Amino acid sequence: MIDIFTEPLRYEFIQRALIASIAIGVSCGLIGTYIMLRRMSLIGDALAHSVLPGVVIAFMVSGKSEIALFFGALIAGVVSSVLISFVQRNSKIKEDTSIGIIFTGAFALGILLVSQLKQVHIDLSSYLFGDVLGVSNGDIILSGSITILIILSVILFYKQLLVTSFDPVMAKIIGISTGAVHYFLMTLLSMSIVSGLQSVGVILIIAMLITPPATAFLLTDKLKRLLLYSALFGVLSAITGLYLSYYFNWTSGSSIVLVAVFLFALAFLFSPKEGIVMKYIKRKKTKKLNSSEDIVTLVYKYGDTKNAEELKEMLTSETGISSSKVNGIITELMRRGCITRTNGHLELTNEGKEMAIKLIRSHRLWETYITEKNIVTEDNIHEDAHKYEHLLDEDLTDELDKELGHPEKDPHGSPIPKKKS
Repeated sequence: MIDIFTEPLRYEFIQRALIASIAIGVSCGLIGTYIMLRRMSLIGDALAHSVLPGVVIAFMVSGKSEIALFFGALIAGVVSSVLISFVQRNSKIKEDTSIGIIFTGAFALGILLVSQLKQVHIDLSSYLFGDVLGVSNGDIILSGSITILIILSVILFYKQLLVTSFDPVMAKIIGISTGAVHYFLMTLLSMSIVSGLQSVGVILIIAMLITPPATAFLLTDKLKRLLLYSALFGVLSAITGLYLSYYFNWTSGSSIVLVAVFLFALAFLFSPKEGIVMKYIKRKKTKKLNSSEDIVTLVYKYGDTKNAEELKEMLTSETGISSSKVNGIITELMRRGCITRTNGHLELTNEGKEMAIKLIRSHRLWETYITEKNIVTEDNIHEDAHKYEHLLDEDLTDELDKELGHPEKDPHGSPIPKKKS
């Protein structure tokens, strides 16, 4: 089992690829978090494409020099960001349109320049689609330096990035230049894109900028945890994708991105708070709990006047659920000690009575409240109260009782139970 993890590490090019992948995962995860929070994913996509002409021009001038390619891509990214803002601020063109114009123009320029290099026996397609297994020591030094710079920037300027991301107006009030922070972030974004050119390529780098932060966002709403989780998911995607590309002979960049998308799919389905599967399970549990509470209330009202079979028929009719489910819920309530069966009748225990009184009290207080406030029409107050009786906790019910002046009866003249001392 251990050989699965150690075997690829026997090769030096895999070691270099692993280091570069970890650096990319961290840098893209951190910067991508702020890009996502600021709803600037499209700008990230634009800059990922816009660096191409800078890379090609730098290659034309200096050859395949890591430093030259870095500065060429960085300058192209910053210039594109400035042009996008300039077009938006000096015309009636909105941001999404200006982004589309600038990045498609820059990318087309890059493709045009690439076409002029056909006579040169160097393939720049790796900068489009990535080749993490071909990274050099210079690429590693560059990626590592950019990652360290991004980590330090996030730590040192945490407050500025936090305030400008969530409340730009407040940032201006306390003296933080939102424009300076914006262009600083765009510079860091361009750097993170450059660090991923060789590994996942300009086409797929946007996925590494957005997917890990989006995955983390489904799991937490705390910024520090969000940054940490984003970096961890970025690293996990990079390492796992690299191993898959080694064992299954897949394209490295595509493998890394697909792992990131797979992790997002898992969070989308199974996140404790946001996962659609977990939401479905919670809805089922809530529906079952509401049905149990409805049955307890009906047994409280009619248990003395109807035998068990008659009451079950009424429960089926009133709650709208099948008789088999009614039987199952009654069995569960009997197991929990809320209902007993005596002489052919269903009766509530003390615990069951407390539950029923609490629900009836919430229902009738809510009916009284929405009637006084004219929230719904008189014909709909019962239906509305039936929905909210399951949602109101004891503290909210007490607040309603206090605000209404401790009423004795609801709008229908039914007595409102008092809270048990």
